[in-house]
Amino acid sequence: MATLHSNFPNRLTSSQQSDLERDVSKDEIKRAVWDCGTDKSPGPDGFTFGFYRRFWYLIENDVYKAVSYFFLFGDIPKGCNSSFIVLIPKFPGANMVKDFRPISLIGSLYKIIAKVLANRLVDKLGSIVNEVQSAFVKDRQILDGPFILDELIQWCKKKRKHLLVFKVDFEKAFDSVRWDFLDDLLFKFGFGGKWRKWIQSCLRSSRGSIILNGSPTEEFQFHKGLKQGDPLSPLLFILVMESLHLSFNRVEEAGLFNGIQLNSSINISHLFYADDAVFVGQWCEKNINTLVHILECFFRASGLRINMSKSKLMGLNVDNGKIKEAALKLGCLTLKPPFTYLGSTVGGSMSRIQAWDGVVERVKSRLSKWKVKMLSIGGRLTLLKSVLGSMAIYQMSIHKAPLGVLRNLESLRSHFFNGCAPNNQKASWVNWKNALASKEKGGLGISSLYALNRGLMFKWYWRFFTKDSSLWSRVIKAIYGDSGGLERNTFATYTSCWSNIVKEVTSLDEKGLNLCNAICFKLGNGEKARFWEDRWLDGMLFKTLFPRLYALELCKDCTVASKICDYTFDSSFRRPPRGGVEQEQFMALLSLVKDIQLVPMEDRWSWSLSSSGEFSVSSVRRLIDDKTLPDATQKTRWVRLVPIKINVHAWKVKSNSLPTRFNISRRGILIDSLKCGTCDMGVETVNHLFFSCTLVRNLVDLIVRWWNVTRVDIDSYSDWELWIQNLRLPIKNKRMLEGVFYIMWWYVWTFRNKMLFEVKNPRKATLFDDIVSMSYFWVYNRCNSSFNMSDWIKNPSLIPL
Repeated sequence: MATLHSNFPNRLTSSQQSDLERDVSKDEIKRAVWDCGTDKSPGPDGFTFGFYRRFWYLIENDVYKAVSYFFLFGDIPKGCNSSFIVLIPKFPGANMVKDFRPISLIGSLYKIIAKVLANRLVDKLGSIVNEVQSAFVKDRQILDGPFILDELIQWCKKKRKHLLVFKVDFEKAFDSVRWDFLDDLLFKFGFGGKWRKWIQSCLRSSRGSIILNGSPTEEFQFHKGLKQGDPLSPLLFILVMESLHLSFNRVEEAGLFNGIQLNSSINISHLFYADDAVFVGQWCEKNINTLVHILECFFRASGLRINMSKSKLMGLNVDNGKIKEAALKLGCLTLKPPFTYLGSTVGGSMSRIQAWDGVVERVKSRLSKWKVKMLSIGGRLTLLKSVLGSMAIYQMSIHKAPLGVLRNLESLRSHFFNGCAPNNQKASWVNWKNALASKEKGGLGISSLYALNRGLMFKWYWRFFTKDSSLWSRVIKAIYGDSGGLERNTFATYTSCWSNIVKEVTSLDEKGLNLCNAICFKLGNGEKARFWEDRWLDGMLFKTLFPRLYALELCKDCTVASKICDYTFDSSFRRPPRGGVEQEQFMALLSLVKDIQLVPMEDRWSWSLSSSGEFSVSSVRRLIDDKTLPDATQKTRWVRLVPIKINVHAWKVKSNSLPTRFNISRRGILIDSLKCGTCDMGVETVNHLFFSCTLVRNLVDLIVRWWNVTRVDIDSYSDWELWIQNLRLPIKNKRMLEGVFYIMWWYVWTFRNKMLFEVKNPRKATLFDDIVSMSYFWVYNRCNSSFNMSDWIKNPSLIPL
């Protein structure tokens, strides 16, 4: 057994230590409960957090007493920290224990305690954990690691450098952490005695039983490891990995490992995302041997062993024989670019369509036939928005998706929305581009994957300006210069994640979508903005605009505040500007800044497409979709008091997207008659079926008498919309009446289909009663007011909402 002897340069301050160990409050406990979701699988106590939220007014004081007992005495009573371990198969057909991933279903009381501790700890991690760790740390991104790695590989290709990439897999990582090692780490990071006691209590009181065939085994005591499913586990594991970072730094300082030196200040040797670790450096036998030795020492200290059979070695600009020989010596696998890291492909050109095949296949697998058949159109719309649009999010976040791939994905989504299998030739009555458009533009607000991809890519552009001190941004500047290559044609023949993003931003600009104009710097007191180094005035970079003056500047990182307050502007120059170009640049600089006024507020970057000033991918998506998708004359009306499927059907009525007999005949399909199947009097168009048909007119007469509103002749959707707008009703009651009409249209369409396709004809006499009863059920369960059926039948326009 080994112990770690290393200096910990970043330690908690006394104020951070006190904040971690403060007394728990009711508000803090409530926040933890609300952070735990509602419908996750319950632990041994059987309570979900949906129960806690529903009955919080009854159990709040009891929960507070139980949780505050732990924070007072540092003790968890027996049974409160028990958990069920469920084995989840990693892939179909799993039959060995190693083919399953264990997840802990933890009791609710312990989870509240762990969530309170995690909420306190997460705010402190950024000050003690190095930036090579990108997981679970505020203001860091999961994809920083893959992005940096891809840029390193492309840079080494261009420079013809010999590159070593070792992708490490830790065996049962969370389950193997030694508790004594973790406690020693907490002490060295500056955590107080009370906090360490709380953490040890959480660890040592843990017991578990495995769920086999639906029944738990006998309970057993844990002696090491962190539970998968515990809110604290990933944060504590990050601290364990930070010790590996510190050890590796000492090895580098001793000259035993050579990383990739991008410039005088940026050297990359390793990147972490929780238990995912990648080591990079120059290809040489010394580096490989050093890696194995340090990871072996780390195992003896922490308990984290490398799984060599799953670890992978890659060499760039290195003979294949040497790579295979080294991999055979280590007992690991070889790796060739492009490869997947954290869900995103790195190390190869994403123009290769094969790299996207997996994305398309994953989407196909989600669109199984039972989902098409069993889900309503409202359910399919929800699934499209919440799941299917985000399945490719890691790939799309840093890579430009080929247009062919986007067409395939949109085709899959369109078929699914219309309720048919991908290869089915069933006619589609919905124009998919109309459905993708925002509701303000007359669509369903699904949004295109093209806009999603470009929005995710542009997020990096935003981060380059606003997070310029991050490791990712510094790597980009080290490779392409301080401007990131934005001010010259750097990327004509160069391909990388960043070059593709810059090219795409330029391409959008040529199409009339200048996203860069939405990025603006809001100058406040000038204390954070750097005069020469930041784009604080209309996006201009003064060190590039006035290079001769920048060369004279002694304090190159001076702030705007210090410079503006110095009315001479040249007092920090090593000598006064001389004639010629220097004098011209100096006069131009003075004319630019002479009217600048500082105000008592912080400097900040602002995004003009959102009211908050904060960047959002959704705002970029809306802008691109509004520019590229069709614009309907009327915006989509959406009533939250009725189900999604009813709203979608109403949208189809508005957009003439239903297979009426007239629309079928327009497709060139022969049918026996164009007459309306319900009244047998007019041509069955959308306007006739839902507005002019005798059946509908009779139903409308009953509805207006029931609601006691004025009746007018309505022959089209636009007539109906105008009538609704002019009604003198409270706005909420008007929305309720609008929902009743949506429900009527739904029942009319259902009635029409039954008449056409069922042997037994439906009864007209029950239609109005069905509309009244079902509208009550839907509206009552979706509004915040309480009213009974008799109120609904008498006059719903008088119901207070």
